[in-house]
Amino acid sequence: MPAWPAWIMAAAAAGCAYPAISNKPANARAERELYQARGNEPGWSLTIHYGRIDYEGAYGDKALSVVRPEPRPSFNGRRYVTPRLVVDVTYSRCNDAMSGKGYEHRVMVTADGETVTGCGGARRPQWDL
Repeated sequence: MPAWPAWIMAAAAAGCAYPAISNKPANARAERELYQARGNEPGWSLTIHYGRIDYEGAYGDKALSVVRPEPRPSFNGRRYVTPRLVVDVTYSRCNDAMSGKGYEHRVMVTADGETVTGCGGARRPQWDL
């Protein structure tokens, strides 16, 4: 009988071990993500966090909360698509229509067929109007 090196035996044994059981979501990055966007006329806000997308529109009269899908790449941005909510984030400078404050992204949200636009991502004070 041949003498097998210990590292080969350890590797073979490790391959037979059962995987650890975890209650963590498959996409741990989605759990840590925090993204916020907002817009005016009508006032709306969107938060992507803890594996969910929360939308509040029409000055709070409409609220949707959906499981965050994996974003799809789009032209110069990313897109989240669910049956009731579509979020398009475009990597382009954006200034809030009422305050003139600068943000790093343009955001378009379609919730139950109604589309609103606004700004999201990090504040960019150097872009303020």
